[in-house]
Amino acid sequence: MTELLSDLSLPAGGAAWLDAARAAALASFRAQGLPTLKTEGWRFTPIDAVSKTDFEAARRPRIRGGFGSRALCPITFHRVVVQNGRVLPGGEGSSYSGLPAGVRVQSLAEALRDDPDSLKTAFSRGFDQDGLPFASLAAALFQDGLVIKVARHVRLDKPLGVLFDSGDNASGRPQMAHVRLLIMLEEGASAEIVEESVGSGSARFWTNLLTQVALGEGASLKHYRLQRENEHGVQTSASFIEAGPRARYESHAFSFGGELVRSDLRVRLAGAGAECALNGLALVRDREVVDHHSRVEHASLGGTTRQLYKAVLDEKARYVFDGLVDVRPGAQKTDAWVYNKNLLVSEDADVHSNPEFRIRADDVSCKHGGTIGQMSLESLFYLQSRGVGAADARRMLVYAFGSEMIERVGLEPLRVALAAALHARMPEAIEEAA
Repeated sequence: MTELLSDLSLPAGGAAWLDAARAAALASFRAQGLPTLKTEGWRFTPIDAVSKTDFEAARRPRIRGGFGSRALCPITFHRVVVQNGRVLPGGEGSSYSGLPAGVRVQSLAEALRDDPDSLKTAFSRGFDQDGLPFASLAAALFQDGLVIKVARHVRLDKPLGVLFDSGDNASGRPQMAHVRLLIMLEEGASAEIVEESVGSGSARFWTNLLTQVALGEGASLKHYRLQRENEHGVQTSASFIEAGPRARYESHAFSFGGELVRSDLRVRLAGAGAECALNGLALVRDREVVDHHSRVEHASLGGTTRQLYKAVLDEKARYVFDGLVDVRPGAQKTDAWVYNKNLLVSEDADVHSNPEFRIRADDVSCKHGGTIGQMSLESLFYLQSRGVGAADARRMLVYAFGSEMIERVGLEPLRVALAAALHARMPEAIEEAA
């Protein structure tokens, strides 16, 4: 993987402004290099699955079909399939015809080919690449992705599902795909987007996502992210969200598998009265590593942040949570809290939790906290004294711990599917401990 620092070549044939942006991003990646355990923000996140693997660029997919059966939630919605980093056209997996007037969903590769200048403004919105070398890498090397745009006061009639399907790899060699998403909701627009990442092969596949979200005044986006990689799957993602006055961004992240998962979420509440709600649940086992980093910047008056992440850890798994809320000067009347709660099913599991605030305003309400613990012996005794078996009692406690996050999901079919996934991924140590 270290050869990337010297041997990378950029995709050719783009508009001059795009080629310049790619070159700048590549320079940023090379300047930062691959993070190590000595790199700030990465001290608890080993990336051996990336740094010690020789990846090749993912090949064009061989369309297999059956995508609906591979999606966790089989609800009927507009669907886009991104296989091995490339958007499949309608009729070959994707199905998003009949969109309401004012809604645009298009392959990023097509948009850049047909009318690149229409995206120049979106691409010109800068994002802080410092400390996020993989975001720089995605900005430099992406081949495809999605453009999602909802016009003023338009509501997307049903959820848009985006299925990232990886692992169709005849060579058996490790592959990587860099994908970029642009999501733009104009004033008063609203949408629900369900992203799901599925690793269906046995070879190592690295999906590297870069997402930019721009919310106009009063816009609302509910963003669900479900991640189910195979045991050798790697996913790194960086998301940059800017919310205008009274806009609301709602994120629900569920991590149910993958050798290495790193998610960076950076939200800027730029307009007065903007809100964000960030929720997450990770079920981590074996030697998996899941890392959720978030940064919320309150840049204007009267912003609200609600942030709760939970993790259940089994065997020698590791979970990292680092959540910072930065209240800028002048962001008076900020109302924010951030909490992280972790349940250890194994004594060998490892958690690093760091919820924090940086406050430079004096009229605010800010709270934070974190817990790391094992199952309550009192609760176990209570259940068993009423005839519940030891293993079932432990399952009930794990489910009760995780289901709080599932209940926050607004789509009922998705809640049902997530509940089933939670049952299916119960820690193996439950049976052993019983």
